Amino acid sequence: MMRALVFLIVSAAAPVFADPAPCAVTVVRAPDDVRATVESWLANEHCTVPLVVRIIRTDGELYIYAQDDRGHVHERTVPDAESAGVLIASWTADDGITVPEPAVTAARAPVVSARPPARDWFAPTAVRDRAPVMARPKPVEHWLTFGAAAGSSSSIGVRAELEVLRRGAFSGDILVKWGESSMNEVSDPLGNGYYYAKFRDASVLAGAHYTWKFWDLWHVRAGVGAGIVSSQLDLQYLALSNDMTTGASASMVAAVAEGSLLVGRSFGDEWEFDIGPIATISNQGWFMVNQQETLTRTPGAVLGFAGIRRAL
Repeated sequence: MMRALVFLIVSAAAPVFADPAPCAVTVVRAPDDVRATVESWLANEHCTVPLVVRIIRTDGELYIYAQDDRGHVHERTVPDAESAGVLIASWTADDGITVPEPAVTAARAPVVSARPPARDWFAPTAVRDRAPVMARPKPVEHWLTFGAAAGSSSSIGVRAELEVLRRGAFSGDILVKWGESSMNEVSDPLGNGYYYAKFRDASVLAGAHYTWKFWDLWHVRAGVGAGIVSSQLDLQYLALSNDMTTGASASMVAAVAEGSLLVGRSFGDEWEFDIGPIATISNQGWFMVNQQETLTRTPGAVLGFAGIRRAL
């Protein structure tokens, strides 16, 4: 009887441990390999306060920015993914723990322990919340875009765009383009024949863009630009009366303008992909001395563009 009573008393006094609740930590941005390591640390972690976490790779290190549901912000720089997982796990386990104060005695003033939990204290290279905040990573200042386009008037071409100025969502750019287009079977109003015209264009423009960000990964860029285009014309004329063909060539420099609306997605912190329409306009009239006629080039073209962007 005595043994049964002792067993009941000990059993009643034993603590009951519930399975840890799943961690309410949302990693909204992180490199894929780092995300997998952090999630493995959090898989069985007992969370006290939910966190929203962003992890950015910069100069061989990982910059961590986390915010809890009360607005408290954590910022640290760590050398690798393992350290990031340990540190984030310590944050979500530590934020809700209060440290008890010892009893006040007449001989001594009250002492408050400031030692953090063992997980945080021994985390490799992790800095406790009371340490000075590390410097933020240097923001991206410029982007280089390169891509190809094709569209109306049998137009094809390539273009490069360098961002030289940024103020918030606005940016200033220098654009360089090269392309070809053609006009086929243009009827001769004064004779019985057709013109076949092929154009080669090299353009330099100054442009401005405005960027809207969505869900941290997607963006929309609207832009306009204006500059000059140097055009080379190769012209063939087919006379239907005698099936004779004659040719000529010429060049000119004219004004050109464009507008664009591109949709893009980020891949990490240094790469993006853009796709969307670009419309160009340029007024060119080619006067043919022998025929005493003016060949008017189609004034505008709409092209589909696809390209990649690299942070500099």
